[in-house]
Amino acid sequence: MFAHLFKCFQTYAKKNSIQPQNDSTNLLKIQKNDPRNIMWGYLRAALRGDKEAQYKMGMSYLNGQLGLDRSYSHAEKWLEQAAHQGHQHAKKELQDAYNKLAFS
Repeated sequence: MFAHLFKCFQTYAKKNSIQPQNDSTNLLKIQKNDPRNIMWGYLRAALRGDKEAQYKMGMSYLNGQLGLDRSYSHAEKWLEQAAHQGHQHAKKELQDAYNKLAFS
């Protein structure tokens, strides 16, 4: 079910005309006491290319936060996207994860 919602939301986000740089500002307006609203706000911004939101999505999947189940594959996807845009914390998280795998 989440995959279907994700595809619908992705289609909606692509059609929406709000620019990615506005999303980081808009995230501050999201109700802090509702993890679902926060997650959907991050997802919307991440799909538009906001590297901070991509990092937050990656960390949320990595730690099983904001109502998301822990998923290393989803975490890696979002962290890689943020890292490719120069997000330093995302690069460090990926490096740490790869080092843990290499030395396990």
